[in-house]
Amino acid sequence: MKKLIWLGCFMSLFYCTAAAQVMSSTTEVSLEIRNILESFAPDKTAQVGEQHFHHPDLLIAFYSNRQFEPVWVNDGKWHDLASDLLVQIEESKYDGLLPASYHLSAIKEVISLDKQQSIDNGHPVHQAYVDLLLADAYFGLANDLYLGKVVQKGLQNSWEITPKRVKVDFGEAMKRGLESGDISKSLEDFWPRYKVYRSMRKSMKEFYEMDESLEEKWEKVGGKTLKVNEENKSVPAIRERLIYWNDLLSYTVPNEELYDSTMLAGVMHFQKRNGLDADGVIGKDTYTALNASPADMVKKIAVNMERMRWLPDTLLEGRFVMVNIANFQLDYLENNGLDTVFTSRVIVGKEYHTTPVFNGEMAYIVLSPTWTVPSSIIKREMIPKIRKDANYLNRNRLKILTYSGKEVSPSSIDWSKASSGNFPYMIRQSPGPSNSLGQAKFIFPNKHNVYIHDTPSKSLFSKDLRAFSHGCIRIQQPAEFAEILLEDDSKWDMQRIREAMDKGKETTVMLKEKVPVVLIYLTFWADPSGKAHFRKDIYERDDAIAKALLN
Repeated sequence: MKKLIWLGCFMSLFYCTAAAQVMSSTTEVSLEIRNILESFAPDKTAQVGEQHFHHPDLLIAFYSNRQFEPVWVNDGKWHDLASDLLVQIEESKYDGLLPASYHLSAIKEVISLDKQQSIDNGHPVHQAYVDLLLADAYFGLANDLYLGKVVQKGLQNSWEITPKRVKVDFGEAMKRGLESGDISKSLEDFWPRYKVYRSMRKSMKEFYEMDESLEEKWEKVGGKTLKVNEENKSVPAIRERLIYWNDLLSYTVPNEELYDSTMLAGVMHFQKRNGLDADGVIGKDTYTALNASPADMVKKIAVNMERMRWLPDTLLEGRFVMVNIANFQLDYLENNGLDTVFTSRVIVGKEYHTTPVFNGEMAYIVLSPTWTVPSSIIKREMIPKIRKDANYLNRNRLKILTYSGKEVSPSSIDWSKASSGNFPYMIRQSPGPSNSLGQAKFIFPNKHNVYIHDTPSKSLFSKDLRAFSHGCIRIQQPAEFAEILLEDDSKWDMQRIREAMDKGKETTVMLKEKVPVVLIYLTFWADPSGKAHFRKDIYERDDAIAKALLN
């Protein structure tokens, strides 16, 4: 019995001593974490050794709240989930981010994927450094996945969509991820909630793998404009490029240099997939698209994944209207953007009258609208036309009015002297089929005075590249759009809508509930089936984002 008592006392002493050693070690690491954090200079980049810490404010707040206790290291060993964090950092390239931005090389120096957890240098200072390094990497990656890496201000990309309101605590998310044993999921939870993002990420991985598997240098193809049944030395290279992108199956070619009908189908498929005029003519835009390498595609996907991170989550609440300017298409969406209630082709602004990127709320519809011509159009376009053609105003049913509402005869104005500085009138176009706004307009009040409207120029919708407006969005199916927006209003059905559109007198219809509208600019997306869609960068906005994102 005495031996058992002695043994029990010995074991108790052993465990107490071991606990004291661990406590002492943890206390020393905590002390060094505090010392390092206190060394951060205010208003300057925090640096420890060669590593610049990106989120010193988050680090200070997080560790202060836990009395500077380490989370990633314990008694000379790193947490077994640190290797999972390393994997997430390496795979951040599939989010269009640079793994090197998250201390990749420094973390690799102290952590390997072989589950050997001991830190080579067990000094408390080094353990504190490793703990802070891993925490800063997590905060940096979580922040960039949730809010985006690129600061939009100064990009001059006309992006004015209301940003996300930060509703997350990155420190608490990291702590929960460690406690649950799933640090990977805790980071995936910061991905944009739009399901399309996951499809885009899958495409990114595929294009990365294509780029890595290339055995030869990506050669550019080019030459003169080609039409079907023409012969040219560049045809074999173009055919091979179409086969590479799976727009054309390999087939026996009697004449290598002949642009034949089989190849025509492949060209048109390629053009359609890239949002080009699918006319089968191989010209400048088609050559540019053909010359885009997998590496170029990776960069393009990265830019658009960043744009997805800029979108506010509030758009997912109920139905919303989305216009992708680069795709010339309007969609009325629900269920996380997965289900399309209505879709229509649209026309957007010209390169020098670009349609801005912003969001708002649709409040009302005007059927059989008048058009009060913006002063910028009067000064730049109408006055020169009136000088050349005295009947221009009458032919287009345009009236000149004073701001008191009195109509003014065009003959009473000396048009040779009319200019931007001395034209104190408004010009208004009466309702009707020839009205520039067509027979319906859809208003979501905004500072740009941009809205969606009908147009008498229906033939333009047959083109695949449709950048012809002064910035507003012209819709191909205005009556159908009005019907879907008014489906919860029993006073309006298709018959009444069309009657009001043909009435020749304005009718304003207030929506019972405002509908969120977002005008976005995406030159790449992937649909739920995983199919990749690329579009021409009509406003040349991608490069500025790519430089900020990937440098």
